[in-house]
Amino acid sequence: MDTTSAFKSPEGETVYLKAYNAAMKSWSIPFEEMALQSRFGTTHVVVSGSAGAPPLMLLHGYMATLLMWVPNIADFANSYRVYAIDIMGQPGKSIPNEPIRDAADYVAWLTATLDALRLDRVSLVGMSYGGWLALNYAIAAPDRVAALVLLSPAASFLPIVKQFSLRGMPMLLFPTRFTVNSFMRWLGFRVERDVFELLYLGLKHFRIPRETLRVAPTVFPDEQLRSMSVPTLLLIGDQEVIYDAAMALARARRLIPDLESDVVPQSSHDMCVSQHRIVDKRILKFLASADPQVVRTRNTRA
Repeated sequence: MDTTSAFKSPEGETVYLKAYNAAMKSWSIPFEEMALQSRFGTTHVVVSGSAGAPPLMLLHGYMATLLMWVPNIADFANSYRVYAIDIMGQPGKSIPNEPIRDAADYVAWLTATLDALRLDRVSLVGMSYGGWLALNYAIAAPDRVAALVLLSPAASFLPIVKQFSLRGMPMLLFPTRFTVNSFMRWLGFRVERDVFELLYLGLKHFRIPRETLRVAPTVFPDEQLRSMSVPTLLLIGDQEVIYDAAMALARARRLIPDLESDVVPQSSHDMCVSQHRIVDKRILKFLASADPQVVRTRNTRA
């Protein structure tokens, strides 16, 4: 068992958690927090929506925490029991014990999380890095995923442009408000000051396991994408900067059997914020049609 603190100092932990809890005040609807135990550590989950609604799980972008879903949560929770998760090993309230070392470990972690929540099957929404994790999970464990939504998934269909690393590396090596803001603005974000601040404080104070830091998104081979059996929605902003949106959409359309896809207008990697009304409406329309037989109660394991 790794007894190393998840934070670089007690003072840093205090500062970060204070900022996190303050940011949760922007969560516009009632919620409960859960701490789920597995061999990988303690997974932090924020749950909203009616207990009788079908389950929807959200996986956030790289280093962003579940608070990135603030603009979307009210729309989703109108129809679903929503489980927003802090991805294990990244800054947030999920506290690692055994480090995530590869994509297979992320599959094991998500399966343990679903089991702890007593959820047999969920609809899964992932943004950016979370989109790559969601697609990886749907390929590995399709029986646990009723429907899949990918929002500008990192890599997955095309390699990420070199500019991403060139602009992102200073933020990781020298986390300052300037380097964080500069990188986020390149991605297209303009306003989310609380998200910027929490991202900065997480990079500054959270101790990211080195093994987990090395788990980078990779392009899925043709045969894995052709094997996809889960109904999938893919959305990419028309001004996306991490890869060519048209080429990524074309490859996904050619390979994934049961795919719906759209370009989100006037947006880049920020579409869940800047165009959240369009994104939320499109996601909810897809989910309503993708799994019409879903039981309108929480799935539970015996």
